[in-house]
Amino acid sequence: MNISKIVVRNVKRRRLTTLLTASSVALGVALFVAISVLRQASEQGFQRTAAICDTIVGAKGDSLQLSLNTLYHMGYSAGNISLDSFSEISQLEGVAWAAPVALGDSYRGYRIVGISSEFFDNAQIGQDTKISFASGEAFRHSGEQFIEEHAHLFGEQDLGHDHQEDDVHESFKAVIGSEVAARLHLKVGDNIVPAHGIEKATEEHQDAASEIVGILDVTGTPIDRAIYIPIIAYYLMEGHSSEDEGEFSGARDARGLSAIMLSTKAGYYRQQIYRNVNNRLDTMAVFPSIEMRKLFEIIGNGDLVLRIISLLVIVVALIGVLVSLYNAMGARRKEFAILRALGASRQSIMIIVSLESAFIAFVGAALGIILAGIAVALLASRLQDFSGVTLNISVGINELLLITVVTVAGAIAGLIPALEAYRTEAAKQLSSNV
Repeated sequence: MNISKIVVRNVKRRRLTTLLTASSVALGVALFVAISVLRQASEQGFQRTAAICDTIVGAKGDSLQLSLNTLYHMGYSAGNISLDSFSEISQLEGVAWAAPVALGDSYRGYRIVGISSEFFDNAQIGQDTKISFASGEAFRHSGEQFIEEHAHLFGEQDLGHDHQEDDVHESFKAVIGSEVAARLHLKVGDNIVPAHGIEKATEEHQDAASEIVGILDVTGTPIDRAIYIPIIAYYLMEGHSSEDEGEFSGARDARGLSAIMLSTKAGYYRQQIYRNVNNRLDTMAVFPSIEMRKLFEIIGNGDLVLRIISLLVIVVALIGVLVSLYNAMGARRKEFAILRALGASRQSIMIIVSLESAFIAFVGAALGIILAGIAVALLASRLQDFSGVTLNISVGINELLLITVVTVAGAIAGLIPALEAYRTEAAKQLSSNV
């Protein structure tokens, strides 16, 4: 007697019931897997972006907002910090490199980031991958140049007329991310015109048409959807500098910076710089990797609730398998009696019923993994559009282990109807039908 063939035949005979019970298992498994995979992949993707720099300096306020705005181009700047703070902080012992950041403009929905060339020379994606170019090259505009030109622009230093004209001409350059280039069909040599504002850009800065000099390789981070310009160009645009002396101080300093990206030496230096910056009255230092960890700890509370709910769905679905098989026992007693008459033992009958339950659970679990894969792919695409973070989705050992666990749980759920089948008296059932 081939038990496996009998199990498959019995399942096929009740296709609708099998499909419905397997689908309920699949929904619970899909929900559980999708939540777990998305959580893990999202955290890894956001932490990969957080490795661009180990410290961010900005105006005092919300540390998470500062991290999201500076690295992920989400939300808005809480305020500005003075140029003096950049000059002083960048010279602190233990600072490997520093890049000033200015935000607030966009081009056709993509954010424009004013930055110095230290960013392209030193920033890393993940642990050991530097920024590279698919075509063209980076503009050359260092933090030191920015300090000098910024001082000249606001009348604090005279660089000479000829030098000024050359600087203005060279300032209107742009390096764009891979997604910007692909979606807007831009190439090296094309010009873009920045617009004031982010989500609802208003007037264009016709005076600041910028030539694209480089296109970055794909990074899987928000860098792919950003447009970088020399930071001094931000202040050369019409309307970005104020003649009102009242706006030349504090967090609304019209000459100030949105943030500073810092890379510091680990250990003592990093902690010392962190304390020094936070002890100032006008600045705040944050570790983006820690901020992302805090963010996902908050998300984890809701994530845990959803996973508990999905487990309850799986349990209810397995109870449904039990009930379905148990209700079918009355109609199947003659079938079991015939099998007994043909030589099947009580244990064989019990195994058949239990395997039917396990098979339904296995089909549901496998289907759930497939549904989770589809759902995660769709949600990952939406998350990338929203945050710029690419999620590396893969089915691992945990998902395969879940299929095994659900299948075993299904077999256990089938024990009650299996015991009912075990107690079937062959002689009594056959004699009652003679």
